[in-house]
Amino acid sequence: MKKLLLFACAALVFSCSSDDDSSNNNNNNNNNPPTGVAFVRGKMDNVNFDYTFNNTATDTYLYNAMSGYSGLGSDRWYYYGGAIAAFNPPTFAPEFYISWNNMYFGAGGDEAGETAAFFNTVSALPSNFLTDTQDEAHMPGLEISFKAQDGTFYTSKVGSQGGSTLAVGGSTEATTSGQKLKTVWGTFSCKLYNTDDLTDVILVTDGTYKIILSEFM
Repeated sequence: MKKLLLFACAALVFSCSSDDDSSNNNNNNNNNPPTGVAFVRGKMDNVNFDYTFNNTATDTYLYNAMSGYSGLGSDRWYYYGGAIAAFNPPTFAPEFYISWNNMYFGAGGDEAGETAAFFNTVSALPSNFLTDTQDEAHMPGLEISFKAQDGTFYTSKVGSQGGSTLAVGGSTEATTSGQKLKTVWGTFSCKLYNTDDLTDVILVTDGTYKIILSEFM
């Protein structure tokens, strides 16, 4: 439930792009990075979808980098991800997000330590899909979720992900206005389960993504 709290912020336009910063540090096979600021594309049950944000006045989708933590007191495990949301207030749906959970542990919050370690923390993003139990046990891994226009919420965490895949094809690093960013792109496939009816499953295939991870702010 931790990222649902940030979905209220998904309508904020994320106007920083790591492609235009002089401190850019390319790594991880960055040949031919995809154009555009951020996107998630593919097929849901064989129906094409294209959620693209290019930071223009005519955008129909918005992008929000997500970072945060779960737990109480000194038990803070940071996650990093990005959300694409349709610009149709007040609902801002459909929404699609990809996040890597439990990537950094900070005793007592340790936000300064998280900032200092950010690029190292996200240097090798895992491709394993998390279950709820694994997430509660703070295993690092991946969560993909989707909120349909009617408000139905689907997630990868509550059902089998046999045959699902996620690959990072490349990334860039930057610091923009003092904020550390990592833009990452790649491919994925997964099954998304309705949290209220596990027999209702969306099969996502031919997925591609480009999202911007940021240090905790």
